[in-house]
Amino acid sequence: MHWVNVDGYPMPIPVGGHPALELCNTWAGWAEPPSPEREWLRDFDRLAVWTGHVQLLTPTTVARLRDEGRRQPSAAHEVLVATRLLRTALHDVLLDPADTTAFRHIAEQAHRAAAEAVLESDQDGLARWTLPDDIGLLLPLLACARAAADLLTSPARTEVRACPAVDCGWLFLDRRGRRRWCSMATCGNRAKVRAYAARRQPD
Repeated sequence: MHWVNVDGYPMPIPVGGHPALELCNTWAGWAEPPSPEREWLRDFDRLAVWTGHVQLLTPTTVARLRDEGRRQPSAAHEVLVATRLLRTALHDVLLDPADTTAFRHIAEQAHRAAAEAVLESDQDGLARWTLPDDIGLLLPLLACARAAADLLTSPARTEVRACPAVDCGWLFLDRRGRRRWCSMATCGNRAKVRAYAARRQPD
């Protein structure tokens, strides 16, 4: 089981260890031929729900975005397409740091997010950068762009690995240098089953 039901939608279980990697993992089977069945973010409503699922945005913000997306379907779809493009660029640059075209695309979106961010203080007096709700439908895209920039500017960026399982390719953080699969419960176990079956085949 590599997915859970969230507000009526199947959503991939977070396994990456960072929201930016979870974004990459909303496409299934990066090394396989493109197919609509590989897409988890099939519409803006699912995108909004997913941002809450990985805690990029609050439940209140997600509910408002879903309402706004239904009122402005054309604009919402444009945000969905832009988020998918960001996802591809992030995946490409994580696996190939020399991909300057992909990096520039991420940098442009990250700059947009930084320009919209405001500095706020919580009850303990700790300040943090946040994206205000009045950004509207762009919030999911800019929240993803901020997450991408956070990962790319972190030492954790060097710990990113891709799952080698057939029909997977999901990304995850390998902090101890010993993790092979995105999930031992799914890809790891399937690989074990295939290896066992291969050993049982007669010579």
